[in-house]
Amino acid sequence: MIPSKRGAFIVIGAFLLMLTLPLVQTVLPFIRISEVQENRVKAQVPEFRELFSHPYEYTSKLQRWFQDHYGFRDLFIKIETQIEYSLFISSDRLHIGREGWLYYRTVIDKEEPIIEGMTDADFDEVISSMASLRDWLAARNIKLIVLTNQLKDRFYPEYLPWTAERARIRNRFEVYGAKIKALPGITYIDTTEPLLAVKNERPIFYKTDFHWNDPAAFVIAEKLVDTIAGLEHKPVPFWHQKLVIEERDFSGGQADFMPLFYPPHEQALFVRTNVPNYKTEPKREPFEALYTASGENLLPPVVVLGDSFFDGMLRCGIIDYFQGVARARIYHASVDKVLNAIPPETRYFILESIEVTLPYFRKIPLPSDNKQVSG
Repeated sequence: MIPSKRGAFIVIGAFLLMLTLPLVQTVLPFIRISEVQENRVKAQVPEFRELFSHPYEYTSKLQRWFQDHYGFRDLFIKIETQIEYSLFISSDRLHIGREGWLYYRTVIDKEEPIIEGMTDADFDEVISSMASLRDWLAARNIKLIVLTNQLKDRFYPEYLPWTAERARIRNRFEVYGAKIKALPGITYIDTTEPLLAVKNERPIFYKTDFHWNDPAAFVIAEKLVDTIAGLEHKPVPFWHQKLVIEERDFSGGQADFMPLFYPPHEQALFVRTNVPNYKTEPKREPFEALYTASGENLLPPVVVLGDSFFDGMLRCGIIDYFQGVARARIYHASVDKVLNAIPPETRYFILESIEVTLPYFRKIPLPSDNKQVSG
């Protein structure tokens, strides 16, 4: 059958429109499309003068910019991701577990196998670094507390999909735990056992987020406070807040990590917190926040070098128990810079981290000078 001229013009016009619209959207966006969160910095448009001074580099930069910014790019990515998730229960960023449980592919496929591949000599190197950190702090009358957190697949392997089967069997982190626990002069808090006990009563991790939920963080915050109170020879339990749990609709960071039109939600557990009894001090590098509490019978000031798991402990009111808390993040501040900036009244240094951070501590950088923190 020979198509009519009108039909041919329609096909040609539609084809030209499909070619033109993305270009128009790139130059003059006429449709608002929410940006895909990619945890990276997109390529910037090169300066025009580079075209004449470095034409090859200019062309390469322009191509990278176009690949990151061409019209409808984010829309096409969301369409593809929604189809994969809704029809095939698949994602190139996440392992999609049973009953809506989400697990980062990078963590399970890359970071955890690194821990499993660590030898006893590798662990001994970490222990040696921890001992050096302990000694540096002890010389300044500061005690080291190491707090480690294992991840969601350790507590909920039963929901892992077949694509993440190797995450079901892993035990090398326990080797490190035994070694650090036996190291004198360090107070070690392993959160695995207390959280496993709580798991029998209620969920301890979010389905759609990387982190433990706030009621789980509450349990560990209580344990940390009572541990320090015991070291200070104060009556235990020292923690006095009551755990009040409420349920809310929630869609976490792992759900947002998939660029979907309709990200998955869950009914998650949260803590109903009290009015905070502290004030925030002006920010001072390398600390992202400094807090001071008011009241009687408070624990001495502490420095916390940790990760985003500590955020839940903050929301549960842990600051209310200390005269001061200086908080820095492992990935934003190097250890030596934090040590150099420790407030002079600090008496405890809390190193909080998730298990896959362990290789980071094989060589802990210590200050090269002889700066002393007053005791």
